[in-house]
Amino acid sequence: MSLHFNISEKNILIVDDNATNILLIEAILEEEGFANTFSATSAIDAYEVLDTTKIDAILMDIIMPEIDGLEATEAIKSNKRFSHIPIIMVTATDDDKLLKKSFELGAVDFVRKPVNQVELIARLNTILQSQEKDALIMQHSRFDAMEEMIGMLAHQWRQPLSIVHAIISTIQTQKELGILNDEELNTSLESIIKHTNDLSEMITTFREFFKSNNTPKLANANDAILESVSLLKEGLENESIALDLQLDELEPIFYIQNLLIQVLTNVIINAKEAHALHKVDKPSIIINSYKQGNKINILVEDNAGGIEEDLIGYIFEPYFSTKQEKNGKGLGLYLAKTILTHLMEIFLLLVKMEKVNF
Repeated sequence: MSLHFNISEKNILIVDDNATNILLIEAILEEEGFANTFSATSAIDAYEVLDTTKIDAILMDIIMPEIDGLEATEAIKSNKRFSHIPIIMVTATDDDKLLKKSFELGAVDFVRKPVNQVELIARLNTILQSQEKDALIMQHSRFDAMEEMIGMLAHQWRQPLSIVHAIISTIQTQKELGILNDEELNTSLESIIKHTNDLSEMITTFREFFKSNNTPKLANANDAILESVSLLKEGLENESIALDLQLDELEPIFYIQNLLIQVLTNVIINAKEAHALHKVDKPSIIINSYKQGNKINILVEDNAGGIEEDLIGYIFEPYFSTKQEKNGKGLGLYLAKTILTHLMEIFLLLVKMEKVNF
């Protein structure tokens, strides 16, 4: 995968109570081409910067008065607006317990003072490249999902279009033979209207799915399940896959419906393909939703045979696939996990790994 990003466009926040340390790190970053640096001498000042500026990475001092770097890291990582921002600890301490604690709280790396220019830039570039990689994978996965959906849309259009074509052909034949009466004409026209309305509803459904507006809205999680099933219903019926929905009554919550639909359709499509691959005699998919404490749980279960035990540890890795190479891009589960852990933290998707195939 080729990654290209301009470091001069990256916004780096330096948090340190010592102004000299800030100036030193700013000079190092400027020499390497980082043009947009921001600084804060306390955790409170850092929060003010985060509130007004899109920050790509944070260089955080550990030892600071009042609110130290560990407390600041914990506060940042507990805020859903900022939790995705990578934090590198910058410290003069040799206390491994402090470093371990910083990683437990969400830091991704550290550099020691006095700051070594090569080390700092190498670590910072590695983290920024990882960000770009994740963004690129998300983009590719979105295109893959779009390709899959367009294929399903084309497939679902064929039947109503064939019916409309047959009705029109019948009308033409009856007219040529002089046997077309008003009652049969009206019945045929009503049927055409019904099927064209079905086509229009399909377009609306798929258009909603691909809208770029990912704003959380108050809705029932079951709505996303039903929408996913609606998108894939005909494909499941064509494969004679029995679908069993066991949906509890759920209270509305704030979540991004399109993203959850993308996760669910991906999981269901994978289950459908697993059934075909293993030639299951009576294929079935069960989708269950229920509330447990303050979490909404969604379980997707199929009877296609499960994942081999020695592969389970790898299935969330990007580009790992249990399908034949030509058919599997290996991004489905990676994308699903990324969406649920980074973009929809209020949601937990529970998958029975011993029964669901990807």
